[in-house]
Amino acid sequence: MNDSSIREKPVPNPPPHVVLLGAGASRATFPSGDKNGRKLPLMDELPCVLGEIWNELVTATQVPKGDFESQYSWIKSKSGYVEELEAVERRIKQYFEEMELPDHPTIYDYLVLGLRSSDVIGTFNWDPLLLQAHERNRGVCKLPDLRFLHGCVSYTTCIEHDVLGSEGQVCPVCHKKLTTGHLIYPEADKDYARDSFIKRDWDLVQKAVEHSFHLTVFGYRAPKTDYNARQILLDAWGDEESRGLSHVELIDIASPDHLSDNWRAFIPFGHMMHEIDFFDSSIARWPRRTFEWKRNASFYGLPSKDVGICKTKSLQELQDWFRELGELENAEGQS
Repeated sequence: MNDSSIREKPVPNPPPHVVLLGAGASRATFPSGDKNGRKLPLMDELPCVLGEIWNELVTATQVPKGDFESQYSWIKSKSGYVEELEAVERRIKQYFEEMELPDHPTIYDYLVLGLRSSDVIGTFNWDPLLLQAHERNRGVCKLPDLRFLHGCVSYTTCIEHDVLGSEGQVCPVCHKKLTTGHLIYPEADKDYARDSFIKRDWDLVQKAVEHSFHLTVFGYRAPKTDYNARQILLDAWGDEESRGLSHVELIDIASPDHLSDNWRAFIPFGHMMHEIDFFDSSIARWPRRTFEWKRNASFYGLPSKDVGICKTKSLQELQDWFRELGELENAEGQS
């Protein structure tokens, strides 16, 4: 087995590489904001987006000091503030709906192009930018499955036929207009089974994690209000004995010590990879070939040269580069 085989002879039907995205991924992808400079707020920065709507609500409720998630959850637990919280939610949704992907390549383009159709991206982010990247690259090669674990402002779907689309589109199977999904806000005890779309996506991600060979967590730190999410993922990941050859990859600017403490239960035998920069990650170094790299290293003890990545400011050039990798997969008869 040689390094060229990784690029030229991809393994048919590999087990899934699962990627979990948090707010830190959107911030890393768009440090200067979206196409129009609109900032990607982290959860604790949402009060700045909400302005007086939030300030007045905090004053009226005399909510205890804390971050946005804890304060929102506290107010939600009280009666008499339904209309005020609906106004908060409308403002958040409007803010994210107006976001646009820049014309040049972004990390999200590299991400969706760097994974195969057997792979799954589960995102906790509300913004529409990952979906926009997926949509504009669909004709290049077969892309990973997207699942929205807290909803998405531009996410539409057919619950019966599991079709992913955007506003105004119809299901190609039943020809019914796609239904808009809902957002899951930061309540202390999130009930993912309450929304049929969210539950469907969680079920699929859980199954993918269970069968995955590699888990990449990009900018997601599993906050306390995501206890249920963390437990669902951990149950699917399984115990340490069953994960002896697995790796958890964390892409995050936080320190390795902090991250390993937060994700200790997921890390088999200390097999953790930590990168600050996405372009140092397995997806960037071995795009569309992460399973082949991992198989060579774990089963054969063979290091693999990087497939390389096309660093360019031209979206067309990036798409042409990935189209070649996709054609090699088609030659090998991959679905």
